[in-house]
Amino acid sequence: MEEVLSVAATAEFLGITEARVKRLARESLLSSAGDDKEQPVFKSVDVKRYKELAERIGGI
Repeated sequence: MEEVLSVAATAEFLGITEARVKRLARESLLSSAGDDKEQPVFKSVDVKRYKELAERIGGI
């Protein structure tokens, strides 16, 4: 089973606020792995991929 991260864990991993994580999800820049829009969760592999891409293009 794939590891999923909460909004708080995703924010901590990316070094950003929880509000920014929610905004990234709302803007479809970070894909949520669940159906709950109030408490989204994210696949760890997707979060890592987003971080790598963001760092390559100039930061998160």
